[in-house]
Amino acid sequence: MKNSSIAKRWSGVAVSLYFSTLTITTVAQTTTQNMATRTKEYAVGACHFRIQSGKFGGRFEVHSDATPAVGIFTFPDTSSRNSVGLSNGFSLFCVDATDEKIGTMLNAKQINGKWLMYNPWPGRNDSEFTPFDRNAYPRTVQFKGANWTGTGLTVDATTGDEKHRARTFYFCLIHSAHALCGKSPVQWLAHPGKHNELWKIKAILQSVEFIDEQPSLESNPASGSTSAPTQ
Repeated sequence: MKNSSIAKRWSGVAVSLYFSTLTITTVAQTTTQNMATRTKEYAVGACHFRIQSGKFGGRFEVHSDATPAVGIFTFPDTSSRNSVGLSNGFSLFCVDATDEKIGTMLNAKQINGKWLMYNPWPGRNDSEFTPFDRNAYPRTVQFKGANWTGTGLTVDATTGDEKHRARTFYFCLIHSAHALCGKSPVQWLAHPGKHNELWKIKAILQSVEFIDEQPSLESNPASGSTSAPTQ
């Protein structure tokens, strides 16, 4: 009877330790996940914003010494072993939110509901825009964020080795006077149903939130103090 009582007691201790360990492990995993997806503030040129820098195991870095300044988001390659990885991330550039600048970053402009590409070799009497190749299939991508409007499209490559032709996503996140723009291949055309990273890149971009700079207080030279602008 005594041995049976001791066995039951140790059994209860073991169960208690198991659930305690399980709780600690769960809390640690949750903490790690929260740290990995935490939102940080960055500045790329004139664009100030927050982004979940660790989303999908990724990493975001700003290269302010580059010309122009650029933000680079990289994430692990999740493609199958039998295929070459599409891309390990994308770049973000800050531009003025004008039709000309955004059109340049997208390499296209929507005119009368139809996407046209910039003419790479315009003649003296040629239009600035020209239709895409027949098999490029430009498609509008609709997405938006906390305080910005997204404009983007996917374009299929029509030249080069058919095995390595990709569908590329061009995008701009427009907020007030500025926009964050970039591009990234998202799908191999030779294997359209196997690997598509468009959803992943959209999810990362949708974590972006622009930060509006607060107007600084005007300094009063006479008193040496600061005061808010008078209305």
